[in-house]
Amino acid sequence: MRYRNTVPIRFWLVTLLLAAGASNAAARPPAVAGDRMVRVVTVGQDSLGRDELFEGTLARLDQTAAFQPDIACLPEVFSRRPPEPLPGPTSERLAQWARAHRAYVVFGIKTRIADRVYNSAVLLDRQGRIAGRYDKMHPTEGELEGGVHPGVTDPPVFETDFGTIGIQICFDVNWWDGWKRLREKGAKIVFFPAAYPAARHVSAIALMNQFYVVSSAMTRPSRIYDITGRELASTGHFQEWAGAVLPIGKRLFEIDRHVAKVRQIQKKYGSRVDVTWYHDDDWFTLASLDPALSVDQVIAEFGLTPLRDYIAESGAAIDKVRVRAPQHNEVKR
Repeated sequence: MRYRNTVPIRFWLVTLLLAAGASNAAARPPAVAGDRMVRVVTVGQDSLGRDELFEGTLARLDQTAAFQPDIACLPEVFSRRPPEPLPGPTSERLAQWARAHRAYVVFGIKTRIADRVYNSAVLLDRQGRIAGRYDKMHPTEGELEGGVHPGVTDPPVFETDFGTIGIQICFDVNWWDGWKRLREKGAKIVFFPAAYPAARHVSAIALMNQFYVVSSAMTRPSRIYDITGRELASTGHFQEWAGAVLPIGKRLFEIDRHVAKVRQIQKKYGSRVDVTWYHDDDWFTLASLDPALSVDQVIAEFGLTPLRDYIAESGAAIDKVRVRAPQHNEVKR
């Protein structure tokens, strides 16, 4: 009898506690999502003969499954096949791989859209569906003579479950405005299917725009670049694919205003964050290694100023003084 009488009391106590918890949860602001760690791979085609390009590249792609990538990138027009519609034989074959490994895939292909031929890069989602297409904005002279049509001049970005990405293709590397436009549109990673590595170009572009770049080349190494332009991984003689884990929220900072704050961040967050110092440049990068913590949270908490904002603020202050007190460049004789 005593047991029966206590059941309603316990029931109401639990109900009241749950209700109070729900009320408090509703009163709290929603938690800020942490930064993703994105697993990317790039596949090179070095040493493959023309008759084995398609199957040989897919065999190398199969090897990357051990890395459990979120997204994989293949070279420009990797099969060298004639133009295809979308969907078509190549996209369907790669869609099977994307579904089997629950990974996005970026691959280069010649497409025939209506009555035009494009040098394209196609994005497949984790279900193997076509999630987007980028058409090379700057075909080479040989491509133009062969009937390849230029793509639109405003490059698109694509939304994935780990962030915004962009694509550029080979000869596009010589027009830096396209890369800058992708950064303005919020791209965190730019994929670069190409015929060759364009290593110095791509390293400089990654730093200038402070996003990751994943290159996938027909010949010589394919590489993954950090937001500082530093090489993170490369294909080579012993393995013709490369992988890296990218903390997607990583940001670059000038040391001005920040050294003491970084000490506080390291003391509070320890192994939950990664701080890399670039001593000769007076820079550091900050990345979150904890999926429950974002770099934006740390920036807000400690009042940090990312490098791009710092330069903009400094430039505005300089211009303000320059307007108030114009320079006189005349040389007195």
